[in-house]
This record gives sequence, structure tokens and C-alpha cells, in this order.
Amino acid sequence: MNKTIKTIMMMIILTMVIGIVNISNAFSFNASLSSSDKLVAGQEVKVTLSLSGIDMDDGIRSIKIGKITVGEEFETISSTNFTSNVWMPTYSNGGLVLMSGTPIKSDGVAVTLTLKVKAGVTADSSTIKFENIVASSGSNTGDISAGTKIITIKANAPAESGDGAGTTNPPTKPSNPNGTQNETNTSTGKNTSKGTVSESASKKELPKAGESKSIVVISLILIVIVAGVLSFMKYKKTKKDSE
Repeated sequence: MNKTIKTIMMMIILTMVIGIVNISNAFSFNASLSSSDKLVAGQEVKVTLSLSGIDMDDGIRSIKIGKITVGEEFETISSTNFTSNVWMPTYSNGGLVLMSGTPIKSDGVAVTLTLKVKAGVTADSSTIKFENIVASSGSNTGDISAGTKIITIKANAPAESGDGAGTTNPPTKPSNPNGTQNETNTSTGKNTSKGTVSESASKKELPKAGESKSIVVISLILIVIVAGVLSFMKYKKTKKDSE
């Protein structure tokens, strides 16, 4: 009898662990930076943050970029440097928060950062970095990370984008400058509008965070089940000893 109960308990634990792993991998999205501008003294450079491959329950309601850093070749940025037709940007203490009145499910531009190159700049390139990009659909998904994205603006060559680990993506055209959400070809995973998210951004990335609320609930259920089984085993043992 005790052997059967132990076997059932192990099966329950294994099932719950598998469920937690599946939930932690349930939600994801991709982010990328792109620009068609070059590093020219006194000129503007527009950099767009685009989203793709959104798989987040009802969609994304908010995005947080922990820190935005630009090279010394650019003038200091402020809240007026950020524009979006879809999201409401709030820039503070070096970080950016984007809020949407309705959840966003489709690929497209999230925000455009307009930079001014300082006069007299002669550098060959300069880098912009968006660190710790996190999206959320609220308590249903928790915070899902897309990591850190960087883009290098060059004086005599197309811009190159990549991630915080140093992976570089091929030069790409910027996403829709109007900030509108673009439709995606579901058979290829690529954006089909003229203003496209880079091809590399359309590839599926593994999420770095799971659905925290459900994990907590499942963990509590697991604890209750294990405690119940152990109590039952103890009760059976005590009853048997008393007979």
C-alpha cells in the first residue's frame, strides 16, 4: 500500500514539474533595433525599436527598457526624442516605459528614437543600446524579457544591429516610420509590409521568464498535494499501529 502511494506521489510531482516548465516557456516576443541613417555631423539619426513574434496571452500591454545609452557622438536625449503612434512613451532616469491602451498582438514599430549628431563629429561609428527590454500583458503573463539590443550607426556603411551578447544581425531597413503595427506572414514569420522588422528579429527566441502567477499557484497546489499524501500515509501508519 505504502509503495503504491509513494508511486502516485512521485507521478504527481513529475506532472506538476512538467507543467511548470511548460508554463515558463509559454510566452515570448522578439525585439530589434533598426535604422537607415548614417553618422553625419549635425544630422539626425532615427532608430526604431520593433516587435515581432508576439506570443503573450492577450498581447503586450506595456514595455519597459531598463536603460538607454547612446554614444558620445550624439547630443543628450530627453523625453522629446521618443515618438510613437501606438504606444505612450515615458522617459525617466535613463529608462523608457511604453504603455498601450489596448493589448498589442501584431508585429510593428514600438517607438522611434530621434538623435542629433553633434557638430564636428568625425567618428566612423557610434552605438545605441536598449538594455533589459521587458514586456508584460499584466498578471496573466508576468514579465517576459527580450534581453538587450544594440545598433551601431556608421558614417560610411549601413547600420548593424545585434543583441547584448555581441551577436550582430545583417544591416536592415527601418520598420514603418509612422509607428503603425504591420501585418505578418504567418507561414514565414516575416513582416510583409514595406517597413519591415529585420529578418533575424522574426526568428523565435526562447523566453527568459515565465508566467510567474501561474507558477506560484501551481507550486502551492503541489505543496498541498504532497502534504496531503504525507498526512494520509502517516494516518494509515498510525491506524495500523493502533490495531
